[in-house]
Amino acid sequence: MFCKNCGKESSNTERFCTECGTPASTRATDYVQDSPIPFSAPKVQNKTSKKNIVWILLVLAFISYSVYSSVDEDSINLNNEGVTSFDSGNTEQGIQSLIGAVDSAVTGATKINALKNLGYAYISDDQNDLALESFKNALASSRVGTFDYYLISGEIALLEGKPNAAQLSLTKAYEINPDDFQINNTLGLFYLDVDGVTTHYIDYPKALTHARKAYELSGSDAKNITTKNLGLAEYFNENYTQAVSLLSPYTSNDPYYSYLVGLSYLAVGDDINARVYLNKARAGGIELPQEFLDYLNS
Repeated sequence: MFCKNCGKESSNTERFCTECGTPASTRATDYVQDSPIPFSAPKVQNKTSKKNIVWILLVLAFISYSVYSSVDEDSINLNNEGVTSFDSGNTEQGIQSLIGAVDSAVTGATKINALKNLGYAYISDDQNDLALESFKNALASSRVGTFDYYLISGEIALLEGKPNAAQLSLTKAYEINPDDFQINNTLGLFYLDVDGVTTHYIDYPKALTHARKAYELSGSDAKNITTKNLGLAEYFNENYTQAVSLLSPYTSNDPYYSYLVGLSYLAVGDDINARVYLNKARAGGIELPQEFLDYLNS
């Protein structure tokens, strides 16, 4: 086949042009590979591995509270402090606040939500055993057949490497409450499979549908994260202009987004901006594939 941008001939197995870096025109289902990014997966030097990036996106879709119950006021305040700490990048403080939220929770619903948030927090810190324990404690407090029961069951199945069970549970949660932003956010990431757990379920159009819905349903406290997830889904669906628009505001704090924005500019033939953002990603700690280093040095 020939590159749609520069015309260089390449094999059908290559996912980008070795001459100019433009992605090949490939169906979403063709991306069922160890790495779903349509380029060689980078090694990240700043503790933000590809797996962690995905979970960070999920983790920050915490539940914060706008309606206060006096009996759970301490727990709710600590939960919200934990959310704020994570949003500012302070993982350790976020975990400690969420532990306090769990310990001080009085009502079942507040305790379940705090445990879910703590589970997501542990995942972001690569403490999957503690995450699994938190989710199992949350499940034990959930009534069988409820939205929380299926959502939490899905998270547990993902942590245990059981994508089939996860898909069944998450689908049931969605059927119960299709207008919940959190289940749409989770399903969007599930169908993207950026961390390689749900490979057989990769469905980029379906991921985009859920990501868009999560974005529309999320409140101001989760808008940043649903915006990032939507940008990620637009990128994988080769909607590069939309990906640039959504992800560009976050490139100052995360070199991975600079990388995706750079690749998006490269895909649409914007050489100047592609170089700017790929250099920015490299400066931020992303180890670019040799093909892109050669491109930047040309």
